[in-house]
Amino acid sequence: MKFNWGTGILIFIILFLIITIAGVIFSVRQNNDLVEKDYYDKGADYSHQIEINKRSAIYQDSILLTDTENYIVVRACSELSKSTASITVYFFRPSDKEKDYTIEFKPVNDSLLVEKSKLAHGRYLAKLSWEKDSKLYMIEKDIFVK
Repeated sequence: MKFNWGTGILIFIILFLIITIAGVIFSVRQNNDLVEKDYYDKGADYSHQIEINKRSAIYQDSILLTDTENYIVVRACSELSKSTASITVYFFRPSDKEKDYTIEFKPVNDSLLVEKSKLAHGRYLAKLSWEKDSKLYMIEKDIFVK
């Protein structure tokens, strides 16, 4: 078989089509869900979230998340424990919404143990929210589960 321009062009076109089809198949199989179901509504009403963030800034250091061998320990300061009925901890996984986890606790003894077996390995954004004096408060902390 003689290798000439026509054969080279044909081989190039076939390889290009194979790579293009493989790219299309790969991209169709990827998860492309939005972070939130009501993403656009939350974006339009973000001023409410800004108010909550401003109000909550003084509590940024009042709640600590610690990574231990088998647990994630959530500790609230005693002042916050006395003034709050319950704290909701939402472990938000940016890469996969199926791995999100929510737990609510009453800070009676100032701490909560979350089993690591309920969380997948990787980065989480812990969103801690509570209500005090009929106002909503929320802080966010990054945590990496090993």
